[in-house]
Amino acid sequence: MPSLQKIDQKSEGRSLVGEFEWRDVLIPDNVGNGRVKWHFQRRTLSQYLAMATAGLYGFYAAESTKIRAGSLGLLFPGAGLVAVLSIPSMIAFIISIALIPLMLFAWFGAGGLLFPILLWVGTAGLAVLLAGDSLFELSAPLWTAVCAILILYITFQTQASNRQASLKRQTRNEYLVQSVQQSQKMGVKATPGSREVSLENLRFLQWFIELGLAAKHDLSYHDVIDQFQTSAIRYQLYETVSDLGVYQHIYAPNFHGYLSEAMRNTIEKSLTERVVGFWKWETLWGKFNAFNFDPIAKDDIMVSGYILQAVGIYQSNTGDDRYTKPGSLLFEVDKSHAYPYDFKRIADAVYRNWNEGQYCLFSCEPNWIYTMCNLVGISGMIFADRLLGLNYASSLKHRFETALEEEFTTKDGSILPIRSELTGFTIPGLAGKLADGVNSILCAAYLPHIAHRNWAFSKNESIKWKEDGTIELVNLVGADKLDPGNYKPGLGSICALFAAAAAEFGDEAISKEMLRQLDQKYHPVITTKTGAMKNKGLSTLSSGSAIRARLSGFQDWVDMVLNGPPECVKRGPILSGVPFPEVLVAKAYSHDGEGMDLVLYPGKEAGLFQLRFEHLLAGRTYELSGTTAIASKVGDAVFEICVDGRTPLTLSARPGS
Repeated sequence: MPSLQKIDQKSEGRSLVGEFEWRDVLIPDNVGNGRVKWHFQRRTLSQYLAMATAGLYGFYAAESTKIRAGSLGLLFPGAGLVAVLSIPSMIAFIISIALIPLMLFAWFGAGGLLFPILLWVGTAGLAVLLAGDSLFELSAPLWTAVCAILILYITFQTQASNRQASLKRQTRNEYLVQSVQQSQKMGVKATPGSREVSLENLRFLQWFIELGLAAKHDLSYHDVIDQFQTSAIRYQLYETVSDLGVYQHIYAPNFHGYLSEAMRNTIEKSLTERVVGFWKWETLWGKFNAFNFDPIAKDDIMVSGYILQAVGIYQSNTGDDRYTKPGSLLFEVDKSHAYPYDFKRIADAVYRNWNEGQYCLFSCEPNWIYTMCNLVGISGMIFADRLLGLNYASSLKHRFETALEEEFTTKDGSILPIRSELTGFTIPGLAGKLADGVNSILCAAYLPHIAHRNWAFSKNESIKWKEDGTIELVNLVGADKLDPGNYKPGLGSICALFAAAAAEFGDEAISKEMLRQLDQKYHPVITTKTGAMKNKGLSTLSSGSAIRARLSGFQDWVDMVLNGPPECVKRGPILSGVPFPEVLVAKAYSHDGEGMDLVLYPGKEAGLFQLRFEHLLAGRTYELSGTTAIASKVGDAVFEICVDGRTPLTLSARPGS
């Protein structure tokens, strides 16, 4: 591993970045002690015990074998079929057992509460239909024992897991402060406007610009698998806005043109029926509502939170407030149901859901709360606060952080990916280090101490430097070895994610090595027929993490969310017209609010190209590459410039003109 400067491991003092003390990265004792989840867990257990008691009472008190068999079915899906004990009933029982994991997957994966209910009720009803003159009398005590053992086993395993997690918390707290200090000491914040995109990275970026400029119904750049889980098109679109936004913020804040058009197209494509129509079905089978399919008003932060962030990035970078206009964001759930919103109305709805929710964090799929979606949403709310003059994110901060730590964090400090709003229970082992890496980025702007804590988990527990200077990823589980954008097995996705997180938190050596492995070991780089570059087989979603890792550096994401472009950029000229893909923009930055530094590359062949500039001073003479033009009354001007290889240019206003 590259040598590190020795850091004094003291928890006193303030972090070098972010508003927190060093000691704040330590995992507090109250993690996982939330009262809300315990309330719902106890309520769920009480409801089950009442139902099971009623089932046993019916089995022993009723005279009809049909009622007795149906009653026993309340203990467990298919229990009544065992009581019938016939060949047809046992075949049905075996089928019902096989269907349990599928129904549970449909429940958490698509919010389909209807499916496990249908299975449970259906097996009980089938037992009623198949019951004969006699029943297997021992079935009741046997099922009582089985269910009691299952409950005791789950209880025992939970307690044992909590004990192990508490010990792990102590181990983690021993390295957390030093690890965060090391990363921050190594991180170097670049001077604004000092960077340009390399030609290679421009080719990777070109692929995402092509995606953004694709026609409304063109999904050829996307992994089209399902619209309910992580491969859904909406996440690929939202990720694209984030990645183009990072590029624009760092390298080309004074370039709008086809870049801003690609961001707008991506936002507006995310509103179409093909993308948001899933909510109609989740509303039907998860909320039992056949009339109101509004994807913003209640729950569904996997749309409202993400679109809030996407619009915030676009408006912050460009100053274009078109999405604040009433009805400017029209969610087309189907041909008969469209719901008009705007930036402010979405912010109001998200805030209301957080404010009213018992957990504070609120649901994605009906009745299932995903922490990552809520963390995306809170970043979107930071944009809304800054751009719309609100104080929603700031007013929620204490409650949001408390809920995240107590209701959605395990005893060892890891953030849970999911919790059932109805039952209070989570799904163990769903994700490990991949979640830590994602959460480190998602928390970075709002809860930086938790963000740095999560990156330290990834860095110290999963990234092992070998003697040959390469990295071995260790301690990975479950979804860590899966690309969430296309569900294909492999380590390419986590390499891309770790590379992006390492770049954001100052560990440049880790970022470069993860990208090297991604490009050379797991997903070789290919060149498309347009000249764009992409990692073969890597999902669009994970490719987004990779391009962010290629483009960004220490605290870049945080700076974009919290601050946006500086005033000199906002005052400066705008490169508003340039042909794509004929010209690629490596840099467009105004340092003084009057001129602009430009670096261009030919996207195909060298040649003469027209560049259009706006936001100029009317009547002023401007010079670019030895040619001059006078800004029109509306403040625009056009230059014809030769672009051949790396072409650095400076747009400047002539003094006294």
